[in-house]
Amino acid sequence: MTEKNIKECQKSLDFVLGWFAKPIFIDGDYPESMRSNLSSLLPEFSEAEKKYIKGTADFFALSFGATLSFQLLDSHMKFQQLESISLRQLLYWINSEYNNPQIFIVENSWFVSGTTKKDDAKYIYYLKKFIMETLKAIRYDGVNVFGYTVWSLLDGFEWHRGYSIRRGLFYVDFQSHDKKLMPKSSVLFYQKLIEKNGFPPLPENQP
Repeated sequence: MTEKNIKECQKSLDFVLGWFAKPIFIDGDYPESMRSNLSSLLPEFSEAEKKYIKGTADFFALSFGATLSFQLLDSHMKFQQLESISLRQLLYWINSEYNNPQIFIVENSWFVSGTTKKDDAKYIYYLKKFIMETLKAIRYDGVNVFGYTVWSLLDGFEWHRGYSIRRGLFYVDFQSHDKKLMPKSSVLFYQKLIEKNGFPPLPENQP
């Protein structure tokens, strides 16, 4: 990775997270990369306003998921998910950039196909992966994560794809009159995770 790549990555994070985080957690003002690129569009804060804005959050609320990539093929939109940055890397960056704030991961998930019903093994795989990344950030990187919430409890309408993709712990039958619910495999996994406050033992590892 070149120095230019690193600067562009920093700029991207500034525009996505720093837009709000830097004023609140650092100095009450926008990131310099935003100031230099959007100077005519951003308001100028007085020193009193900067002082008022700084420190106005109790914790850093992070919503993290896969990057969606779309492609138009024969008038039908296809999508795929990309892990553009690891959750551990992002948590470390937030910790370093904003003076070790308390972090609450308020939303984290992976999409599965709209045809998926009870067996959502891929969802469980990525859920485990994201939680493990969080654990590594806490234990090895000293990141101050105090909460984690999977998204979401139920399947719902997704802005990019309507009802054609799902990311709930419970399957919702959108075709039924009363929108019947059915727990997916991930429900049991997440239930055991919470009960044990850790990963449940795998059956193949049992004596």
